[in-house]
Amino acid sequence: MADGNCWMSSNLKYELYANSTRTGVNNTTGEQITFNTGAICGNGNTNAACIMNGNTAYGSTFNTWYYTWYAATAGSGTSSMTTSDGDATNSICPAHWRLPANYTNKQYPSGGAQKSWGSLLNTYGVNPANHSSTSEYQILEAFPFTLPRAGHFTSGAFLSSGLGHWWSSTAYSTATRAYYLFFDTTRVYPQNSDGKYYGFNVRCVAL
Repeated sequence: MADGNCWMSSNLKYELYANSTRTGVNNTTGEQITFNTGAICGNGNTNAACIMNGNTAYGSTFNTWYYTWYAATAGSGTSSMTTSDGDATNSICPAHWRLPANYTNKQYPSGGAQKSWGSLLNTYGVNPANHSSTSEYQILEAFPFTLPRAGHFTSGAFLSSGLGHWWSSTAYSTATRAYYLFFDTTRVYPQNSDGKYYGFNVRCVAL
């Protein structure tokens, strides 16, 4: 991509099972880690983490799966984390990939390229700050982004309304929320935040 990074061309579709050992990745080193889903399934919401991505009807419709922030960060993102704690250390991305950060000047690894939604969008002329736009959403839907407005889950209910949501690894200043990329046909918000128990998409960037 124009930011010099390799991004996945489709959303992550990695199935999580309750009370099982699964693999993830350290967001800084790219090394594979293991985690137990029992610690994150149902964390903060009865429909959180594991069963969120098992909705085959919506998954097949939009070619995507949905994860809570707890699941997307392989349990390293906790309900008490805030921005001051830094990024979640792990994610469910494959080895040598990572969950992108919020818009930030931090480099991953130290001295390397920025691995964030904001830095990527900025290279394509999409304003990296939260703002209203009537045209920039088309850039995100088209190649090479191919980001589908696939809706999200909240409190067990699926909400579409032409909305797109992708988690970052960065917690928000309020402990119950985390940053994510959001857009619809009128707004592009690379610095949006919402409840960590919501079911959003995951798109990984290579380390």
